[in-house]
Amino acid sequence: MTLACDFLVIGAGLPGLSLAAELASEGQVIVAEREEHPGYHATGRSAAIFSGSYGLPPVQALSALSRPLLEAFPTEDGVRSSLTARGIFFVAFEGDRRRTVDHMAPLPKVSPTDLCRAVPILRPDMVLDVRHEADAADIDVHAVQSGYLRLLRERGGRLMSGAAVGAARRDHGVWRVDLPHETIEARTVIDAAGAWAGQVAALFGAADPGLAPLRRSAAIVDGPEDMAVSGWPMIVNADETLYFKPEGGRLMLSPADETPVEPHDAYAEDMDIAIAVDRFMQITTLEVRQVRTPWAGLRTFAPDRLPMIGFDPMVEGFFWLAGQGGFGIQTAPGAARLAAALLTGHQPDEALRALAGPLSPGRFRR
Repeated sequence: MTLACDFLVIGAGLPGLSLAAELASEGQVIVAEREEHPGYHATGRSAAIFSGSYGLPPVQALSALSRPLLEAFPTEDGVRSSLTARGIFFVAFEGDRRRTVDHMAPLPKVSPTDLCRAVPILRPDMVLDVRHEADAADIDVHAVQSGYLRLLRERGGRLMSGAAVGAARRDHGVWRVDLPHETIEARTVIDAAGAWAGQVAALFGAADPGLAPLRRSAAIVDGPEDMAVSGWPMIVNADETLYFKPEGGRLMLSPADETPVEPHDAYAEDMDIAIAVDRFMQITTLEVRQVRTPWAGLRTFAPDRLPMIGFDPMVEGFFWLAGQGGFGIQTAPGAARLAAALLTGHQPDEALRALAGPLSPGRFRR
């Protein structure tokens, strides 16, 4: 069977889905996802936190553009916020290589007493320096993903699962892309394949600038029996080698690892989880007796740790939406608006237009 569309989006993580939903108002869109359901890899394994201070300046700008869209997100019942207040404390602990958190963000300084009041299991004698990002928030990733998927379908777009790309060729200005059971003809292909973006690009003759999938591990542990942890903020240490936050009435820990790996269905290594638990127990009074749910996901970065959003400078009709690293969830709405404007030829607003150059894939050709 041969199907025709204007835009073929490869990858149904949140970045791909959000762009597909935007494009579906402008033309016929098909999303091809190699897994059996969308958001299986990075999207479904995210820490799901919105931090405006996270990433390099262009990432922060993209996050700032995304926040209003996440705060007024369309649902079946109307419009509601997909963000819930959480807050983040960035903390330099005794034993960290960095003795302050000045390098992390220009955020208000707070006292160790205020920190330990917010998170009573922390050991005051271990705290050296603290900054507070009060407006950080949890992201309801499931609600955002479901919302974009609903918008895609309402606007006539189509999601095809279990549809890994086998081969591709360009003929008379049209891509012919082989999937397991169909061939798709599309004027433009968008590579939103996450950790597989470099491999997908090779099928279309585009050069991978060095996208690197990095494994990030996490686990769930019990909080203290005599305390409710749900309202606690997130804690990130100065060396960025540990963070923890409430998750489902328990605590999620991560060693904030970035282990280079090949694209695959990631799983947590026992040693990485043991490292996180050990670091956590050094700075708290809580003894972790059991690790309940370990997991891992892949965060994929370009060499300069900025996303790639734009047409490939050498391959006609091939568009990159890749390299979202650990910020792909919180930047997805803004990235989709920018990408849709570039793909359709619409003039983006001034804030988006300022990001088009720094995030262009052409920066690796100069």
